Order: sequence, then C-alpha cells, then structure tokens
Amino acid sequence: MTQNIGLTKDSGWQFGVRKTLPSNLEHLWDLFFSEKGLKYWSEEVDQNFSTFKEYSHIRTKWKHAGFEEGANLQIRFIPNKNRDKTTISIHIDQLKNENQREEAKRYWSKIIEILPNLLRLESK
Repeated sequence: MTQNIGLTKDSGWQFGVRKTLPSNLEHLWDLFFSEKGLKYWSEEVDQNFSTFKEYSHIRTKWKHAGFEEGANLQIRFIPNKNRDKTTISIHIDQLKNENQREEAKRYWSKIIEILPNLLRLESK
C-alpha cells in the first residue's frame, strides 16, 4: 500500500516547514510585517489576512503563479522558553494535488531558508 505524504482526509494536500531564528518574538514579528519584511516573503500572498493575531499567527490565502486556485496559508510565531529565539512555522493546506504540494514545498522551503538574511539586512 502506497502512502501519499501530505494527503489529508479532509483538507486536500498539505505542506509545512519551520525554522528557529535567533530573535525574540516581538522583534521578529515586527520585522516580518514591516515594509521591508513583507517584500521579502509575501509575494503571491493575499495581504487581506482572514486572521491576524499579533505576535501569534496569521491566516490568509496563497496562490502560486501557476495555480488556478488559492490554498490556505497559516504562519505561526512560537517563542522558545528563554524568549531569545522564535520558531516560524508555515503551513499550507487545501492544495489540489501532489504537484501543487511539491510547488508549495519548493516555494516555502526557499522562503524559510532565506529568512535569516532578513535579520542580517536589518542590522546593516
């Protein structure tokens, strides 16, 4: 029996990625949603967020250029116990098929890997 990684019972295909960055929650959140930060990660993201809970998470739609329809995007900010690091967790669901999941994986894995550059740019 083949297991389809990322296929859910009710929400189509999904993908998630996370990264811990050396910054406290409030600073990272403020930078992430600054004009500079939004330019860094929000291409193809509907900025009319359906949920915007400050210093916690957002929910909105994400529509990759090659998709006919949008998927659900959730980004969470999770502080560590000492509050000197924050994990950014990105989750996408309602993808229509495995190909869309692979596209989302490529796109958001690249974004999460370049996020430390945003912190470096800010310090210059």
